[in-house]
This record gives sequence, C-alpha cells and structure tokens, in this order.
Amino acid sequence: MKLIVVSLMLFFVAPPKQYHEEQLHIYGGKNHDQYLGCLTCSNDQLKSIWCTFGDYGSRHMPNAIWNELGKYGSTNSQYSPFNNKAKYPPIILDDHKKVRGYLTINKNNQQRCKNYIAEQICGSIDQIREDITAWYDWFVVRYY
Repeated sequence: MKLIVVSLMLFFVAPPKQYHEEQLHIYGGKNHDQYLGCLTCSNDQLKSIWCTFGDYGSRHMPNAIWNELGKYGSTNSQYSPFNNKAKYPPIILDDHKKVRGYLTINKNNQQRCKNYIAEQICGSIDQIREDITAWYDWFVVRYY
C-alpha cells in the first residue's frame, strides 16, 4: 500500500519546470566557442545570465550580454546580439548542442531564435539592464 501511495505522489507532484525542461545556453565569438551563460537557468545558478553576481549575469563582466560596453553586449560589436548588423551574433544551443538559433535583434536573420525569452531580451534590452532580477521573474519564472 505504501508503494502505491508513494508512486501516486511522485506521479502527481512534478518537479519545478526549470529542472526537467531542457536548458538553453548562449555561445559567442566568431566560432561560437565562448560560453556566455545559460538563458533558461534559474537566477541562483552562477552560469545563468540572470544571476547578477555571476560572470554571465553581471552588467560589468566582460562576457556578459548585459555589459553594454563589452564585446557581447555593445550595440557596435560584431559579436553582440544587440547590433543589428553583427556578423557573428551569439548562438543558442540546447543541452544536446542542437542549434536553436541566433540571439539577435536582427529580425531579417532567418536563423534568429524564436524562443520567447530570447525574443523578449532582444526587444527589451535597455529595460532589462535596469533590473535584471525583475525581468528574470517576469520571463523565466512566469513563462518557462
């Protein structure tokens, strides 16, 4: 009887979404060999772009997309998602290294990622930089 009860509990009590959903990761650079953080990880994980005290979520770290003076956050860089004419925008890969598309504001890029969070980042970058944590709660917690 206990086995049945435990089995039913496990069936009806699903883990939080972020733990069973496949994670999406951002890679930048000419050959997309520079890790830029996890797009869909929780904000308490250091590899997350939403972790404001981590390497990828801080507005001041060199490899953070939020760093508007950095290679991957500037509106002028060939490697930034926020440069409409970037030659090498970051790419988004899933856990199995399957390409999900480019993280880019360039709406003419046919390989642009259509993920909800990626779309919102590209459309709201200035507002997100002002309060990364609040936008994490809005995008990732609410919709992913």
